[in-house]
Amino acid sequence: MATSRSRHGEILAAFRRLVLEHGDRGATLDAVARAAGVSKGGLIYHFPTREALVTGLCDRFAELVDEDLVEMTTPGRSPTEWYLRTSADYLSELEQTMAALVRLAPTDEGSVRPALRRGRARWYECILAELGDEQLARTVVLLGDGIAYNAELDGQSGAPRPFVDRASIEALLRMVRALGLVRGI
Repeated sequence: MATSRSRHGEILAAFRRLVLEHGDRGATLDAVARAAGVSKGGLIYHFPTREALVTGLCDRFAELVDEDLVEMTTPGRSPTEWYLRTSADYLSELEQTMAALVRLAPTDEGSVRPALRRGRARWYECILAELGDEQLARTVVLLGDGIAYNAELDGQSGAPRPFVDRASIEALLRMVRALGLVRGI
């Protein structure tokens, strides 16, 4: 039997999936309850309103950013390289959660955009601490965003030649290293 905490996570995962697959309008409370395999009462116990689901997804995003920052700052690891490499992993829970929040932003602007901006600011600060140059740190974040966008665009269907592949990320990192911007690992 699932614990209350795991049920909470399952409901958020179902909400995220529905947003990604069917958009904001397809992620109704009834649809979330069905997708999570809970009764409507069970859903409402955990998330009494749709706004509570959105807030829950924003909170989960913050937790995932915290986990990512721990990985980024592991001794001997370059945060810049970590950020650029992991931006291509569009199937990770972090990237999927961020993608769902981006889709929700136009209709839930009050909570979603600030959550996304806080995550971006935290990554930026970590990269800035490594690089020591504000414009360069912003550029790295933008490069990561482009990698993430293109990885999601290609998807699992595997475009005949994916735009973002391991070789292109490694070439980008070689260029960044050649400029002396990050330490090699």
